[in-house]
Amino acid sequence: MAIASANVMQRNAANASMMKKFVFSLFFILAICWSVSPFLWVFLTSLKPTFQIMQLPPVFPDTYSLDAYRNVLIKSHFPRYLLNSFFVSLSTVCAAIPLALLGAYGVSRFSFRGKTVIFLMIIIVFALPSISLVAALYKLFHTLGWINLPVSLVCSYCAHNFPLAFFLMVKYLDKIPGEMDCAALIDGCTHFQTFRHIIVPLSAPGIISSAVLVFIFCWNEFLFALTFTLDESSRLASVGIALFQGTFEIPWGDIAAASVVVTFPLLIFLMFFQKYVVQGLTSGAVKG
Repeated sequence: MAIASANVMQRNAANASMMKKFVFSLFFILAICWSVSPFLWVFLTSLKPTFQIMQLPPVFPDTYSLDAYRNVLIKSHFPRYLLNSFFVSLSTVCAAIPLALLGAYGVSRFSFRGKTVIFLMIIIVFALPSISLVAALYKLFHTLGWINLPVSLVCSYCAHNFPLAFFLMVKYLDKIPGEMDCAALIDGCTHFQTFRHIIVPLSAPGIISSAVLVFIFCWNEFLFALTFTLDESSRLASVGIALFQGTFEIPWGDIAAASVVVTFPLLIFLMFFQKYVVQGLTSGAVKG
């Protein structure tokens, strides 16, 4: 009887475990479908013939057309917008990440008066909505003659994304033992040499994850790009999508195709750097 009872309990435990795995797998599949379905629908819309795009109820296309992609990539200024977005985003990364890394190293390794105040000020800057800064920044850039120039966007994006990169790298640098700094100083290195030869190589995953996130946020930003750019020579891709216009109707197919073209490079980008992004975002989550 005891053996039979034990066998029943084991079967019940196994069934319960299988049920939990099934529920988790089902929830996971539903979450993936919920997240991916909007992009898949936009992708299908970009391939639909014009007469099927606004058809109700929505249908899957019978035939596929690449006319929307030809309009976006050949018959418009959108390739120039993509190039502008890449240049501004990459310039922001090259400017913001070194500054954030230096600031994070100083905060992580040194104690000084006002450290808490600096943290509070950075949190306030990070929490400010973009709309509250547009008027002041526009007046400043207009005075400097920077309106419709990439430098206005690079400066705005650097200031807006610096807190994010700063906090990510502070958390990552806190995981690097301070004894390594002490050993380098005993061997005759200066603080900057220690930073350059010890800290930077060890914090490479944190740097890469911060750079990828800053690049993505700059690539997707809309408000500053709309306010500080006036014509096709400096317009970014996010604004270019919003300004697609037709004479008598909205070209939904062209808009869907442009959205796919903008999103595809980011997907490829994340596929290569996914490991570093996850490692950087979870740094500091577990303390040894």
